[in-house]
Amino acid sequence: MKKIEKNISRHSNGTLYFVARRLGKLHVRSLHTDDLGKARKIVRENGIKGLTSSEDSCTAREPVPEAPLRGKQVPLLEEIEKKAGAAEGLSLEAVLKLHAARLVLISPSAREMADRGAKVCLMFGESLQAFSPIAIWNAYRKTGITRLGRELTSSANHLLWFLRKFVPWAVREGYLPLRCEQELRELRKVKVNPRRIRIPSADLVKDFLAMIAAEDSEGAVFLRFLAVTGLRRSAAIGLLWQDIDLDAGTMLVRQKGGREEVIPLTPEARELLEARRARPRPFGYGIKEIEVLERRMKRIGKGLDIDLVTFHSFRHFFASKCLLAGLTVPEVAKLLGHNDGGALVLKTYGHLCGAHLREAVNGLRLAS
Repeated sequence: MKKIEKNISRHSNGTLYFVARRLGKLHVRSLHTDDLGKARKIVRENGIKGLTSSEDSCTAREPVPEAPLRGKQVPLLEEIEKKAGAAEGLSLEAVLKLHAARLVLISPSAREMADRGAKVCLMFGESLQAFSPIAIWNAYRKTGITRLGRELTSSANHLLWFLRKFVPWAVREGYLPLRCEQELRELRKVKVNPRRIRIPSADLVKDFLAMIAAEDSEGAVFLRFLAVTGLRRSAAIGLLWQDIDLDAGTMLVRQKGGREEVIPLTPEARELLEARRARPRPFGYGIKEIEVLERRMKRIGKGLDIDLVTFHSFRHFFASKCLLAGLTVPEVAKLLGHNDGGALVLKTYGHLCGAHLREAVNGLRLAS
């Protein structure tokens, strides 16, 4: 199949298919049309969750015949336009709703960012005639100083992401003047200072996992696997036994964007997988179990004052320990599945690399 958009591909026979990976599983569904406009509308109306929650979703790479689409329906675009047109002139709120109905997003977090961006535009935008991206951007950033005592950074960049989606569309449709798009070009992302990763000791992590195991033994095993492999949550859940070669000590991991890489297993990871060979899958987790486990992690992690409160934090823990153990930056990047040669590792864990370098230089003797 030929990829057309992020979640839409075209088969050799012309039919369009919906393709998405969710919780480590590849979902391929026929959209029963060769018209791209209709395909986009189906994705909007059903949503990513609706198109990946049916029982007949498959993990095969080649498309197979599918049942009719199911999922929660959203109001048809024509109905929204009819209601908006019935009012005397379009309001900013109505235009934002029209944009939301056309916006196709691939994750709940992206949808949440879009909803928050729309609320900020309503809060500071006043009206379509007075809409100014620069004024909204500056007003929102200053609210952080008023409420939190500091200027907003990451959340301001989320707002910029939304403005870059909304403003060009609204200008093309004639809802906003051309000056809005010109103002948008003047906005730049706020530079966010890199977060310093706090590295808990092995004993503290052991205590944390023991407290998890007291309430959820399977969850503790899963978190320990993340800690000793550095895998993303979705990659760990998506592992199949045919992807794992315990004799060779390797596993085939599906990374972001569908890339597949063979990564060596640590001794602790091999030992953990050996103990689970009788199971149909190494880790068979559903959405509800994942949500319950994450809430438990946050409760226990905050009580111990450690940063292991999200699944991704175990990836940070793994990378940090590898760097402090003496592995090179390219080697750690390979274990994490990065294909940038280590640039992201240096950006994220640069303070660790610097400390390790200072220790190495202190023990260096060159001319004595």
